[in-house]
Amino acid sequence: MTSTVLPGVSVCFPVYNEEATVGGVLQEAHGLLSGSGIDYEIIVCDDGSSDKSGAVIDDCAGRLGRMRVIHHKANLGIRRTFEELYKEAKKDFVFLNATDGQWPTGILLEMLPLARDWDIVVAARKEKPYGPVRRFISWSFNAVPVILFGVRTFDAGAVKLVRREIIGRFPIVSVSPFSEAERLIRAARAGYRITSYTVSVSSRKTGRSHGVKPGLLLAALADIFRVAYSVYSGSDKRGDSGDGKR
Repeated sequence: MTSTVLPGVSVCFPVYNEEATVGGVLQEAHGLLSGSGIDYEIIVCDDGSSDKSGAVIDDCAGRLGRMRVIHHKANLGIRRTFEELYKEAKKDFVFLNATDGQWPTGILLEMLPLARDWDIVVAARKEKPYGPVRRFISWSFNAVPVILFGVRTFDAGAVKLVRREIIGRFPIVSVSPFSEAERLIRAARAGYRITSYTVSVSSRKTGRSHGVKPGLLLAALADIFRVAYSVYSGSDKRGDSGDGKR
């Protein structure tokens, strides 16, 4: 596929206290995309950062252009920020990346040609910069969709390229970051095509991950049962009607 026939893509960035890295990440994304020939937009959501992230984002938007910025007055959490970015996206595909420096936006140019044959491309990490406990938790939450739903999510918490119609089509019942896995489960059950693209990532350059907070883990466990009930009770028939792209 050449850049002239690649689909349009909304490149989205959730931000929370990343003032040390967000400017460089947004500058990199702008430089990459502005010269690519791709139909794109950049959307950034500052989720109530207590540092200077918001000011850095506004400065980038003013200098670089083709960038929409959302500011939360208070921290709403990663799931709600993700969902807001998804809803704001206007292009055919959505690519949601981090601003902590782990994921180079350049992988988008490697993943986007796969959109010809696939509806979701998961950037599965070759090696995860985790300790043993976090690694086990990550493995467990990727094993659950296979065991309970027969769906391989590859690396549900990773960066993904997603056909936008999928986001609007399925009502999500999860209230934790398990919503990322739930969307893959529902899409696969409806016949959408999902694949992975193996990438190498760096360790976080600033801040720390909040993904293993006990409260989030308990919420994710509750979501597993919530999604299972929704799927197997038949209450999701409106979304999972089995007439997807496959």
